[in-house]
Amino acid sequence: MELTIAPGEGLVDEVPELVVLGLRPHEQVTVRIDVTDAAGRAWRSDNRYRADARGVAGPAMSAPLAGSYSGVDPSGPWWSMHSVQRHRSPVIFTAPDDQLTWTVRCAADRARQVRRTVVRRWRARRVTRTESMDEGLRVVRFAPRPLSSGPRPVVVLIPGSTSMEAVTPTAALLASRCGFTTVVLGYVGGQGQPRTVANVPLERFTRAVSALAERRRVAVVAHSVGTGGALAALALARVPVRAVVAIAPTHVVWQALGSGGRPPMTSSWTYRAAPLPYVPVRGELLLPQLARHALLRRLPGGGSRSTALRLRSAYGAGLWDSAAVKKALIPVEHITAPLLAVAGTDDAVWPSEAMARALVERRRTVAAQDDLLIHPGAGHFMRSPLVPTTADRDGLLVSGGTPQANALAQAETWAAMTRFLERHLGFTEPADA
Repeated sequence: MELTIAPGEGLVDEVPELVVLGLRPHEQVTVRIDVTDAAGRAWRSDNRYRADARGVAGPAMSAPLAGSYSGVDPSGPWWSMHSVQRHRSPVIFTAPDDQLTWTVRCAADRARQVRRTVVRRWRARRVTRTESMDEGLRVVRFAPRPLSSGPRPVVVLIPGSTSMEAVTPTAALLASRCGFTTVVLGYVGGQGQPRTVANVPLERFTRAVSALAERRRVAVVAHSVGTGGALAALALARVPVRAVVAIAPTHVVWQALGSGGRPPMTSSWTYRAAPLPYVPVRGELLLPQLARHALLRRLPGGGSRSTALRLRSAYGAGLWDSAAVKKALIPVEHITAPLLAVAGTDDAVWPSEAMARALVERRRTVAAQDDLLIHPGAGHFMRSPLVPTTADRDGLLVSGGTPQANALAQAETWAAMTRFLERHLGFTEPADA
């Protein structure tokens, strides 16, 4: 029996081709994959396949007879991995911004077992990582080797409210796969920064992006809550960028997020020292969830239950206030760059599908090549390809979506985003892996 994995080392958006050879015709074989994520948590998938008449088996050839996913899917054994340890609440896979090593074991019986390792990189070897603080922003930069023909285009990534570590792996992969210099702007949660998204000055974004745009072609990729600040900053300050990607976006400015208790009655963002008009979040609609969580914690074993919240009802009800929505609309028609808006139909955090459609509809008067990408059955969290999607929540938020839909959304979003950025930045020169 022989196990082949090609390529054995590469970037994480390359799905490993896993093939088991030398089996008996129609014999069954079990494939187990193990990896330890960047947070030190162990993840695993176990799947059993039947060989064909030639004695060959693999996820690209047939669906598993039993295991962690269904259907014929070469990427299935990777995105369907589950956390091995028991946790007090569900955990999501923590991707690094460098690399991980997967161990693959296949067994036909006790005597015939094979083991291989697979290395997948988010950051190519010749991409450097630097970090600094700059006017209230935590800045992480990934830089491929310099070009003799001039400066590389820059992609600025603005994360959501959870942490910038959620998007730094994507930034590393963009630098490695497409050859862009990528810059992540962390604006909340760090030393000397606000604890939550409340009255965050948009000037922090406009200064950073404008300085880069003086010398280079620049695009902006924003996620979740960060789309509100990114789009408002670009629209109000008329920052000259070449392309904008908004993932799980909003089309309005929202009320500030709280760090416990009732959210503060102020805006998420300020511009020229004044809070922007905002749509209130109907937090009272979350009371049934909070009460249910409190009850579960009193029951035996209840301390291990998730207390993550589905916020969609509170945000969705806020959009019923047409007067507040009208005042808080982000004037995205002032952004002349093309826009790619991405959302899942089962987003449990907020109604990103409706808001993504509203963004594109509002820009119909703009002579820009906008794209709208809607993923059926997908949730809020969309990260880099091959990252396991079996946990639909972190410690705070329920993302929504099914594991399979979320895995497909991650792969399709990555492909669409890289094509969009390459087209509008007019550049593609992958870094050496």
